[in-house]
Amino acid sequence: MMAKTIDINYITKIEGHAKLYVKIDKGKVKKVALDIFEGSRFFEGILKDKKYNDLPNISSRICGVCSVVHTLTSLKAIENAFNIKASKQTEILRELLNIGGTIQSHTLHLYFMVLPDYLGYPNALKMASEYKEEFKRALRLKKLGNEIVRTIGGRDIHPIVAVVGGFTRLPDKKQLNLLLKNLRAAKKDSNKTLKLFSKLEYPKFEKFKEYFALEGDSYFSTTDQIACKGKTCIPINNYEKHFREYFKQGSTAEFAVKGQKSYMVGALARIVNNRKLISKENQPYLNIIRNNMYNPYMNVLAQAIEIHEGVKRCIDVIENLKLKEEALVEVKPKKAVGFGASEAPRGILFHKYEFDKKGFSKFVNITTPTTQNLQNIEDNIRALLSSLLDEDKKTIQLEIEKLIRAYDPCISCATHFLEIVWD
Repeated sequence: MMAKTIDINYITKIEGHAKLYVKIDKGKVKKVALDIFEGSRFFEGILKDKKYNDLPNISSRICGVCSVVHTLTSLKAIENAFNIKASKQTEILRELLNIGGTIQSHTLHLYFMVLPDYLGYPNALKMASEYKEEFKRALRLKKLGNEIVRTIGGRDIHPIVAVVGGFTRLPDKKQLNLLLKNLRAAKKDSNKTLKLFSKLEYPKFEKFKEYFALEGDSYFSTTDQIACKGKTCIPINNYEKHFREYFKQGSTAEFAVKGQKSYMVGALARIVNNRKLISKENQPYLNIIRNNMYNPYMNVLAQAIEIHEGVKRCIDVIENLKLKEEALVEVKPKKAVGFGASEAPRGILFHKYEFDKKGFSKFVNITTPTTQNLQNIEDNIRALLSSLLDEDKKTIQLEIEKLIRAYDPCISCATHFLEIVWD
């Protein structure tokens, strides 16, 4: 096999920038390396020496796509440190808030990043004229996600009313009734989304991996335990003993492994570990995933399931929601360490804070889902390439990009894609 070099300056339709280095020798893949060159953002350093009540608002700026879940995870870590127990009402409202953020993110990814690949278009704008119905559906669902976050959290992104120990204001009945009306109307859009993404022809590729997700009382209401293979195995305050973060030479992003092996978090991991919590209505779609359990492209279908489940869950909650004014829980700062974990759209998000006796942060560690998925993405590319070496360069590039996009990576959050260089 003759040597060849392929230079691709950027991978489109992902969040962030990176370079993929591939070395081929005598028809065999010898090296695959993701070199992330997104500028280091030092958000953990920015959060250091800040008062506890400033941390959620600052950490929400880590990501404009996942601002909601950074806020909520920060609140959990603070409350864990200071032994604060949020009320049941607060937990329910936070669940709604996180579902809104998930619908925002999944809708953008599925319709604007993934779907053009499978319909043969370079981007969503090129697709829009031929697929007007799908394009309008995407905009309606994105608007719905915004409305959920705005109604519960105060604005479309970077929610401001969710604070340590509760909410500074509650949505009024008129707002909730309007939201409920729009959620009921959106069931049609979410159902069509699920049917659309269940019928796409995904590449037939499987590679064994471990899936990790938080356990749930309901699908979107998580506990402080990490489930693996359907069994509780790791309390979140022990996550650093099991998941190791590290840097690679030439990369500004962190990678993570469990032991010495890569693993996967995200919608697919949640479905695999918590499939018993999915409604009966969506069990047929779970069968598709069950028959392709280790195919990373199934993460796309899993996201579509979560949009539909999220709309249904919001309707059920709001129909039975009886809000009452609650005083914020009193905060008594102390020297302590706090851990928070939430299911972000892309997988488990961890926040760890160490506070002094006045409630100022002295150490911060944030482990994002993309950090945890990067090594698995790299391993999957290596395995996939072996079956693609006889294809032309354009096909190889598209197939690699489809694989990377299936994980819905947020590169900027992982820095503390795609130029491909073939050697």
